[in-house]
Amino acid sequence: MADADAVARVNDEYLYASDIATLTKGYKGNDSIEVLKKYADTWIRKKLLLQKAKENISEDNPAIALKIEDYRETLLLYEYEKALINQKLDTVMRVDELNEWYERLNKDFPLEKDVFLVFFVKLKKEAPDLEQVRKWIKKPEDEESMRKLEGYSKEFASSYALNKGFWFERDIMLKNFPLNEYDLNLLAGSKGFHEFKSDEGSWFMRIGDILKKDQPAPLDFIRDKIERAIIEKRRLMLIEKLYDKIYRDGIKSKSFEVFVK
Repeated sequence: MADADAVARVNDEYLYASDIATLTKGYKGNDSIEVLKKYADTWIRKKLLLQKAKENISEDNPAIALKIEDYRETLLLYEYEKALINQKLDTVMRVDELNEWYERLNKDFPLEKDVFLVFFVKLKKEAPDLEQVRKWIKKPEDEESMRKLEGYSKEFASSYALNKGFWFERDIMLKNFPLNEYDLNLLAGSKGFHEFKSDEGSWFMRIGDILKKDQPAPLDFIRDKIERAIIEKRRLMLIEKLYDKIYRDGIKSKSFEVFVK
């Protein structure tokens, strides 16, 4: 008689709910039952297919045994490498390294659309002394004005980017800023800040740079790709270094010999 915890059976082999408890985590009632039924059906099909394979292909077949051993070794190496990487891989991104890789790879990532480098201040409705803000904003090259404006923004802005702008595509700008095509063209043709109104408050914006379609993408647009490339390079170098050390340790301890001369 089947155990009360049993979900399914194929011949003398049972699938128990406790074995797959993580699958139903977060599910309740009928939803949990449906998850179990679907998994049980997949499990049954696999076991029946495996049974048929065993009936037609001997497990003592040397080719099968060799492949199993090869897979076992590959799995062991994979788990060992993963553990080493988790322990020793440096994932800190350094600015100089990012810039170096960007200079090397940026031409491989041309822009699909024009992009704009935007500096902005989004002030809250209740922000006071707008006249003073307008005076500061007219002097973007004046360090003292920008210092005062940043201090003001920390208190009265809901968001801002003054020292370092952000890159946006045209459609993203039109969607997220209180701009129409005319406003965007006005900003693109001007070096200074312009003031715009919305239901949420006042915006002061300027465009610092424009990159056209097919030009190399700015770093902010491809940072994730660059970081992945750096991490993969570090991973390969780490594995090579660790395996080389194991090999050199083997030479010192005379753990192996080569008989082919």
